[in-house]
Amino acid sequence: MEKSLLIAVSLNDENFRENFQKAKNLGADAIEYRIDGFKNRDLIHCEEVINFGSSFGLKGILTVRAKWEGGIEEVPNRLEYFYKLTPLVDFVDIELRAEEFEKDEVRRVVRNSGKKLILSYHEFEKTPCEEDIEEIFRKMVEEGADIAKVAFKANSYEDVARLLCVAARQPIPTVAIAMGDKGKISRVAGFVFNSVITYCALEKAFAPGQLTVAEMVELRKKFYGV
Repeated sequence: MEKSLLIAVSLNDENFRENFQKAKNLGADAIEYRIDGFKNRDLIHCEEVINFGSSFGLKGILTVRAKWEGGIEEVPNRLEYFYKLTPLVDFVDIELRAEEFEKDEVRRVVRNSGKKLILSYHEFEKTPCEEDIEEIFRKMVEEGADIAKVAFKANSYEDVARLLCVAARQPIPTVAIAMGDKGKISRVAGFVFNSVITYCALEKAFAPGQLTVAEMVELRKKFYGV
C-alpha cells in the first residue's frame, strides 16, 4: 500500500523548532500549520516556521481556521496569509461555509501554485443524517475540492459507521473524522474508507478520541504495512 495515508500533526509556532523535530522523529508525514493559533502572526515569521518544517521533508497543510468554525483566534485579513503562504505548502484548507469570494480567491491561488485544495466542514455537536453528509460532500466536489474534509461529533458507533460508509462512496479523496471517544476508530479505520489524512496529537492527546503520532504510526504499520 502506498504511503499516501498521511499522518499529520496540528501545531502552532510555540517551540516550533523542537516540536517539528519531534514530529519528524516520531514518524509524522505532515504538519498542519494552524495560523489561527500562532502567537506571532507576522507573515515573515510564518514563512520562517513553514520553511523550517519543510526542511525536515514534512508536507505542509495551511489552515487559517475561521473563529466561527472552531478557530483559535480571529485572523483579520486572512486572505493575505493564503496569498503569501500557499506556495510554501502542499495542501490548503478553507471552510466550505466560507464567503464565496474567499473561496474563489483561495481556489485561484491554490490552482496557480499547483497545490491541493481541502474544503472542510465541522460539526461539534452531532453527526448529520446520511442525506446531509452526502450533500456536504456533493457541494465540496462541485466547488473543486481535491480533498473533502468533514469532522463530526460521534454520539454513537452508528454515527461513525454512517460517516465512513458515505465517505467511501465519494469520487474524490476525503478526510472523514468522527470526533469524541466513540469516533476513535475512525482515525485508524478511515484509511479503508477513502480517508487519506489522519490528524494526531504530538505527544499528548488533548481531545477525546484523538491519537498521538506514535500511536498512529504503530497502528498504520500494524494494519496497513506502511
